[in-house]
Amino acid sequence: MKELIDKPEGLATQLLMLDQTQELGLAISSGNIWISNRFLMAHSRSPRPITLKAPKKRVSQFRVEQVFWPAAGALLGNVLVPGIGGLLAGGVIGGALTLNSKEKKVAKIPVFYSFHFANDVMRVQQIRNIGAIEGNSAVNANEWERLKRSGKAAVQNWIDQNMKYKRCVIVLIGSETASRPWVRYEIERAWNQGKAIIGIHIHNIRCARNGTCRKGANPFDEFTFNDGRKLSSVVPCYDPDPSQAYRDIAANISGWIDHAIKNKRN
Repeated sequence: MKELIDKPEGLATQLLMLDQTQELGLAISSGNIWISNRFLMAHSRSPRPITLKAPKKRVSQFRVEQVFWPAAGALLGNVLVPGIGGLLAGGVIGGALTLNSKEKKVAKIPVFYSFHFANDVMRVQQIRNIGAIEGNSAVNANEWERLKRSGKAAVQNWIDQNMKYKRCVIVLIGSETASRPWVRYEIERAWNQGKAIIGIHIHNIRCARNGTCRKGANPFDEFTFNDGRKLSSVVPCYDPDPSQAYRDIAANISGWIDHAIKNKRN
């Protein structure tokens, strides 16, 4: 670098010298900085590759209770009120029992929340308070800082243990979530462990400290399969109604989780 500064020469000569100093990647000529394309390509940030498991074949989501309750209801209705009216009324009641059974099953599904603690912990707490799902236990700021000071291995172990028995990982996306290293680790581990994954943008959830924030990037765009597809091509990412984001999430999160588990591709 010193040689290039002390002996300013023609651009062609300096670019030749630049090619011979690949680790530096720049030269100075008449006050301008020249950067080689080779250096830029070598140091450009690219999505992390994930080894893609073969997608599972689509299977029918048929369940016995989907037929049993409507049929039982129709039969009972026909006994109580013989005729078409009894059949229809009984079938409707049986269908309602089927839906109620589904809702109870979804409500018990254990999930793991992945998010940017510093920016979004208050928004995430509101999602936890919805109460429709069983999430991993909350960690306060002091506990999280103490965990980070314990070292990388301690943080990874905490994540691995808390994610172990969860069926779905929910990435709650704020303005900077996509760039957070521990969120990236959690997404990669969830995929390789065969867990269902969804993303939910929470920038329109109002935080008592900072209000709303700007919409963040889709973190699943940061991962690329060997065939060139992005993880976002097989993992859904939801953007709730900005005028009523909390209500939209509360009304739909159980269904989103259920859909992700039934349609996961890892």
